[in-house]
Amino acid sequence: MTPMETSGNDAASLVFAGDMAWPAPDVLDCAALRAALAGAAVVANLEGPLIDAAPEDCAVHNEHKFNLYSHGSVVPTLQQLNVVACGLANNHISDYVGGVARSKAALAQAGIQAFGTRQSPFCVLQWGGRQLVLVGACSPLPEPLDERGADAALVFDPPALLALVKRLRRDYPAARLVAFMHWGYELARYPQPADREWARRAVEAGADYVIGHHPHLVQGLERHGAGVIAYSLGNFLLPQVAYRGRVLRYKTDAVGEQLLLALTGEGLQARWWRYLPAEGRLADEGGGPAEHDARLKARTPFAGMDDAAYRRWFAAEGQFGTELGRRAGPTFWSYRGWGRVDTGLKFGLLNLKRRVRKLAIAAGLHKPYNW
Repeated sequence: MTPMETSGNDAASLVFAGDMAWPAPDVLDCAALRAALAGAAVVANLEGPLIDAAPEDCAVHNEHKFNLYSHGSVVPTLQQLNVVACGLANNHISDYVGGVARSKAALAQAGIQAFGTRQSPFCVLQWGGRQLVLVGACSPLPEPLDERGADAALVFDPPALLALVKRLRRDYPAARLVAFMHWGYELARYPQPADREWARRAVEAGADYVIGHHPHLVQGLERHGAGVIAYSLGNFLLPQVAYRGRVLRYKTDAVGEQLLLALTGEGLQARWWRYLPAEGRLADEGGGPAEHDARLKARTPFAGMDDAAYRRWFAAEGQFGTELGRRAGPTFWSYRGWGRVDTGLKFGLLNLKRRVRKLAIAAGLHKPYNW
């Protein structure tokens, strides 16, 4: 597969951003963000498909869940922000029937690349005089939807994706290679040991950067060998407003803190923003060199630990490191060896609990907190 290349050579920096779902242009004042991103090219995770009608008029696969989307009217604003590529590997991209195909078509018409699906696992950009290869996948943990007979989010298969990283490094030897990962538990402060282990192996296989999202919180950043791993960037453009009649809200204000990572001629830079839901705007909180950023260092008390040391640390300190003060769910220790069996058993248990929860919601016996 040789995808079309998009040029971002005129951009002074390449910015990586987290989760984005934007139901209408006027629900979020992004003037400050637009000014800060002037001259930059942006890569973000499109958390939910682009739709071209009122959400109530669009079919969804499951009425008994929170269905995220971005309305097609925001595409011109994405162009103004110079979004050059969107990752589609997430658990909301197929919420609406035909959402992946419709999103890919709308993005292509706007000159924005899409990646992270079964049919389009990666894309290639030109930036800074060299190629940039972006590959994305969504962990089964967030429960990505498999829309039968249609393209869907590429589900994270650890050995298969590692093999793809190795192949892309071989096929694009001079490129910057980025693994853009949707993984982990919502509101978790630290990465799962299995995900951290895989990220380190991906760097060893040739990835220059492993960049994560989905927890809606900013997690830590550390260097491994010649690569850099950012475990979660938090949100990007995800206003806490109504989506299909249900208001998105969280039990913690910590989701308002979000991070942009910029590749520049001076290295990787961190830029902090804060979403102010009562004001409907984003506020710039500054930043600096990512690897020396105090806020990121505070989120990475495990920096430099090997895999075994991190598992011990996580067992003692990290398991209950969620913003709500409790363990998010079963711990995934490794995707290798005995860890593959352990992972399979735990996913089986989680899937059973999800089915019971869906039945309880459908029967009116359970009401999620944001309904």
